[in-house]
Amino acid sequence: MGSEPLLPKRVVAYIHDMGVRALDHLAEGDHTAAPPAVQTLVEHWKSMSKDDKEQFVDRVANSVVEVVAASAALPLGLKLGKKAVKATKKVIRKQAKKIKKAAKAPSKPKPKRAKKK
Repeated sequence: MGSEPLLPKRVVAYIHDMGVRALDHLAEGDHTAAPPAVQTLVEHWKSMSKDDKEQFVDRVANSVVEVVAASAALPLGLKLGKKAVKATKKVIRKQAKKIKKAAKAPSKPKPKRAKKK
């Protein structure tokens, strides 16, 4: 990666944090039914020191950042590029909406009022 940042620092930090969180979540859960590659990754993750974990996630996050930046810069043509961006934004909005909806705590049901006769 060059000296010029490819994505905003906030996005890079988010990618890094989500990587750590995802691997920690995998390590906490039951991964016996997972494919062998995932089982191996989880076992290695559990045995790593905190510094090794940070270094590993930094390398993976850097690769993700490069892929995201490269895909945004693909020479698709102006019209096709705009369509791809629009479709991507739509998918991201839908996913964000689903996540927000799932994260909301279930509200208490309102008591039903008796109807006046």
